[in-house]
Amino acid sequence: MITGFNSEVSYNDIVFHIQTEDRGVKAGRIDTIIYRSGGAIVHRKQIFYKDILGAECMNTAIEEIMREIHEKTINEVRKGLWTIGATIVPKRSFREVITGILIGETSAPGVD
Repeated sequence: MITGFNSEVSYNDIVFHIQTEDRGVKAGRIDTIIYRSGGAIVHRKQIFYKDILGAECMNTAIEEIMREIHEKTINEVRKGLWTIGATIVPKRSFREVITGILIGETSAPGVD
């Protein structure tokens, strides 16, 4: 059984790391995470497969789902779908922006 896929994809001179992993039958899910260079998470997808647990073709099905979601995510990044607008990538993840607001580093857009 394949445990995961890792790919590096560039968009507008920014490198994204795409990681797809099977979290195992206990979790019953596949996670795909898009990281911006520097490690900030840009997006996370979860696919649950508890409905096929124990099926004869379970391992083959999980592997196919992993391949499909990984390739789909690569194509989304290449098209710029995980960016703000058509040409820029956020310098900080949503979590980093919210953390900055909460600790007083910055204010929310449009808030003085």
